Amino acid sequence: MIDVIIIGSGPAGLMAANRLEDKKINYLLFDKNNNIGRKLLITGGTRCNVTNNYNVKEFIEQLKIKNKRFLYSTLSNFGTKHIINFFESKGVELMLEKEYQYFPKSSKSSDIVAALLQDIDQKKLIMNTAVIDIIKENDYYIVETKNKDYYAKNVIIATGSKSYPKTGSTGDGVIFGKQLGHHFMPFYPAETHVYSDYVKKNKEYLQGISLLNCNVTIKGMKKVYKGGLIFTHYGLSGPVIQNISELIYFETLKNETEVFINLTTNTDYEIKTIFELKANQKVRVIRVIEKLTIKRLARFIMKELKFAEEKVVANLSKIEISQITEKLLRFSVKIARVESISNAYINGGGILTEEINPKTMESKISKGLFFIGETLNLHGPIGGFNITIAFSTGYSAADSLGSDD
Repeated sequence: MIDVIIIGSGPAGLMAANRLEDKKINYLLFDKNNNIGRKLLITGGTRCNVTNNYNVKEFIEQLKIKNKRFLYSTLSNFGTKHIINFFESKGVELMLEKEYQYFPKSSKSSDIVAALLQDIDQKKLIMNTAVIDIIKENDYYIVETKNKDYYAKNVIIATGSKSYPKTGSTGDGVIFGKQLGHHFMPFYPAETHVYSDYVKKNKEYLQGISLLNCNVTIKGMKKVYKGGLIFTHYGLSGPVIQNISELIYFETLKNETEVFINLTTNTDYEIKTIFELKANQKVRVIRVIEKLTIKRLARFIMKELKFAEEKVVANLSKIEISQITEKLLRFSVKIARVESISNAYINGGGILTEEINPKTMESKISKGLFFIGETLNLHGPIGGFNITIAFSTGYSAADSLGSDD
């Protein structure tokens, strides 16, 4: 009988294994892949944003999910500062970027994986072995694999979501959970880009345009979101779009939706005043619009409104000024779809946290069963949030087992 079986060698599973090693608890870690931490190796463009510098309160405030308070206990137990200390104790020097994100100074995610494996007994890693089923039998679990059944007092499920299934992340954990009495929210794409036929059709004018800080609203919603935006060959990307992509996704399930982008820092009053001041001048319209936004966007607005490039401000009607103002303040882009679950950077959804003890990650339904990382219905924005949640929940689950010698 094994004390603990961990299923999955992502950041959550590996952190759990490290804590079990510290506590000298007998365990085995199973993974369907041949190599450890495959998804972790591609994180952050292979650089691996391991965490950030937010304290618990600040970290939770950054999350959009309704159940974010669930994370308070586990982050207090093992949060961003603990993660930084963990890797530095393993000899990995971290550096701060963009004033809040931590990366290994080497910019190699392989250094993070190596640190996580540094003190783990390799004999406890059972690779290339997929778990087929988990059965509860009295006060222990039977973990079935193709070649052998294993018996354990506790099982920690760290199988992740459905993001990047080629790395082995296929959402098995929610299926195991359902069979053991749990409920889950189906996985959905989050923190990703969106597709637009309108942008694709006009990519020769729009592709590659980048707005450093713009305001974006979703049709039917009042809240304004701010951040960088990029017009791509297929649609929209950039931090602000990634931030609201899951909201767009749920809107697309109901009906066709669109986003409105502010292309200028000027207000409605300021734009109209500028045109009024030049009303008697033979200044070309395009030159005025170019001063209000990016040159390429100015040319596209002229094309969209079917204005000749030679058109001068003196010949503009009040209706035409209003049309220009509308384009600058509420540039409309219809959304065709959001990136698929498998290609999204992050997935929302997973085992419902109402059924999990927030201090230990143990199931409230089946004693000795734990869910950690992306298997849980928890996620945050890009910027070290999700890997922090994985490390934190993995540590807390293992920390709750046994006692230190």
